[in-house]
Amino acid sequence: MKKSILVPALLITCLGIYAQNPNPSAAIDSEITAIMGQQHFAGTSTVIVKGGEIVWLQSYGFANSDLGTPFTDTTSLMLASVSKIFTGTTIMQLYDDGLINLDDNINAYLPFEINIPGFENTPITFKMLLTHTSSIKDNWEAMDGYYNDNGDPTISLADCMERYFSTTGADYSAGNNFLDKQPGTVHEYSNIATALEGYLVEVISGMPFNEYCQQNIFDQLCMDNTHWFLSEYPNINTIASPHDYFNSQYEPIPHYGFADYPDGMLRSNSKDLANYMIAVLQGSTFANGSFISANVLDEMFTPQIPGIEPEQGYQFFNYISGNISLWGHEGGEQGISTQLYFDFNNDMGIAILANGENDGSEIFDVLYEYGIGLSPSGIGAPPCSHIVSTIDKAANLSSFNIYPNPATGHVRLSYDGAFSGELQIYDSAGKMARNIGRIYLPTDIPLNGLAGGLYIFKFKNGQVNFNKKLVINND
Repeated sequence: MKKSILVPALLITCLGIYAQNPNPSAAIDSEITAIMGQQHFAGTSTVIVKGGEIVWLQSYGFANSDLGTPFTDTTSLMLASVSKIFTGTTIMQLYDDGLINLDDNINAYLPFEINIPGFENTPITFKMLLTHTSSIKDNWEAMDGYYNDNGDPTISLADCMERYFSTTGADYSAGNNFLDKQPGTVHEYSNIATALEGYLVEVISGMPFNEYCQQNIFDQLCMDNTHWFLSEYPNINTIASPHDYFNSQYEPIPHYGFADYPDGMLRSNSKDLANYMIAVLQGSTFANGSFISANVLDEMFTPQIPGIEPEQGYQFFNYISGNISLWGHEGGEQGISTQLYFDFNNDMGIAILANGENDGSEIFDVLYEYGIGLSPSGIGAPPCSHIVSTIDKAANLSSFNIYPNPATGHVRLSYDGAFSGELQIYDSAGKMARNIGRIYLPTDIPLNGLAGGLYIFKFKNGQVNFNKKLVINND
């Protein structure tokens, strides 16, 4: 028999010993638990950051109502479409590193071509993917087949993309997978287009998308309980179960996954999201580290297609109500509701995770009004030990030189200082073209046997990892 957990007092009591809330409020607790009852949320975790620190952190209810497992600030939950802001960030990191331009034709990087039927002469660009203007449409008849109702997806991201987008793919449909509109002219929200962003990162970086995110975002921000796959969690009991509400009772749903995972399958918790929000509000810096250049981050929160959809930035949406301007994203999946928003004018970020699929906007309104009146203590964010400092990361990239570029015959690699490490060369389809092995800089690398085109030089030596783009011109 399923357990009913509708008593607000019980919800608060269950979580009181877990919360370390710097500004507790019984009145706010009461409002939130009342809304939870109305919206049928089995559990909820909330966090507000302001002035570089957490000013509110409180969780309520259950991660699993059958087991009586409390929802805490370290309980992870699938973020649904809030995941998209992290996927979009990875594209912007490639742009920041000079590996792509946002107006590039994505076909220059893919192992198969993607064109909008009837508009084959208009390329799909990275900017179009980031702004939902690619004319790529969600075909749920196909996409429903990418779900695994019990655990991680059983289809790889690469296979999923080939099935959906390649003209020889099993799920390809000119009429159902694409709009009959020229790319770049209309705005239509697309999940599968965001999944394609993740696949492009995988191809260009030569790394599985989840590993790229781990190395370039989560590790940088001490987001230690943030992962794309269930298999990456040492203990699955630290993840909240999605919940249905049926016959006045909460019913846990088994953990599920889907092959197009970059569009919504990331799992995280309130503390990890607090680190991310603090970093964004501080111009990308966190504990002397940085995950992206401040000016590139700013582009994500700038309207990019004002003539088509003025509220659309790069992956983020702008919501304006009176004098309040919020940038963020919300998410919904079966048994899940999430929100993450920034108020840059008040240096504040708010995240809400709930295992129920109704609307959490009333909880957001309560937290926003309360957060406006809170002041940071000045203690700042907790330390983060396993990051590369902003200065060191910038030095690593700026000190490395590859020339000439474009190149013919051979290329010269140099570094301002001593450097040795492993070098691998990948083609634009993400396949390893040559494993050079250990090198000591400066050195010359012969290019014989490599066809003309775009290549990615990947370097690593255990301390730093970075990629450089090279064009080989054999004409």
